[in-house]
Amino acid sequence: METMQDARRAVLVLQYNGKDVTQEIADSLTDFNYNDAASGSLDDLSINLEDREQNWQGPWAPTEGDKIKAEIRTINWDGPGEIKKLPLGTFEVDSFDFNGSPDIVAIKAVSLPVSSDIRQEKRSRSWEKVTLKTVADQVANRSGLKLLYEATDNPSYDRLEQAALSDLAFLLETATKEGIAIKVSSGSLVLFDESTYEKKATVATITRGEDNVKGYGFSWGTAYVAYRSCELSYTDTKSKKTIKATYTPPGAPNTGPLLKLNEQVDSLAAGLKLARRRLREKNKEAGKGSLSLMGDIRMAAGLTIYIKGWKRFDGKYIIESAKHSIGGSGFTTDLEIRKVLGW
Repeated sequence: METMQDARRAVLVLQYNGKDVTQEIADSLTDFNYNDAASGSLDDLSINLEDREQNWQGPWAPTEGDKIKAEIRTINWDGPGEIKKLPLGTFEVDSFDFNGSPDIVAIKAVSLPVSSDIRQEKRSRSWEKVTLKTVADQVANRSGLKLLYEATDNPSYDRLEQAALSDLAFLLETATKEGIAIKVSSGSLVLFDESTYEKKATVATITRGEDNVKGYGFSWGTAYVAYRSCELSYTDTKSKKTIKATYTPPGAPNTGPLLKLNEQVDSLAAGLKLARRRLREKNKEAGKGSLSLMGDIRMAAGLTIYIKGWKRFDGKYIIESAKHSIGGSGFTTDLEIRKVLGW
């Protein structure tokens, strides 16, 4: 007979302000969600608890900025005696809800220090002769974050203008134009090149009918049709010189729409680089899907997987976001995925 010791299970391991409260919450936990968010969004977690003893309304009541360190631990998940861990990082409490009856509390926390104003406070300022990494470093320092600059390029600017935007919104807007993604996770501000991540080896192959897939969704529409190439044309008003650049990715089809741009560039090389970035931005929208899996701690935003058995939708995908949940349905993992472009 299988005992609890032998059962396949997932456990939430939690430290609250440095104290291990795993056992205290084990019996009262109704559900837990961790969102490993897409570029431009904050990682976050939520903990819902029964509070019949009114502890979380009284002596344990959360305070803004309380620190939560979380980990999902799987026991006997893929085989007897096997224990695996998924560290989720450290978060700060930014909201608390209480409802009844019965008494239920919801604690929500985010990956950004709540004392930071980079999300809310709008600023207007300018930079002269500056690089993207320098701007990112200033934003990170102002918000108490460590900068991890993992992008290959470090674009430079003669002048940058931040006009009534929060630091995070301005940095996201600037980086996105350069084809660079942003994450705030585990106390770090991370800037990375998605095209580099797309080239990395897959962490898993998900096969229809063989793996524990609980649900899936794929779609296409004419609004998000893939462009075969991008053509950029810019004429300088003073010199009357025209720069024309066309970027066609490797293996592009002979048919399909052409993306046309009229944006300022100062050289053919810059034009080709910009055309490639704009084509990636558009074509990324043409191959999205979702998967709901039995809990899988291998899955994280920025990693790649291969899916097989969905016919025309088969192929290599990058995980845009991963949601890990523990609750009434056990341990589940929900993914938002995008087909890699390969260039």
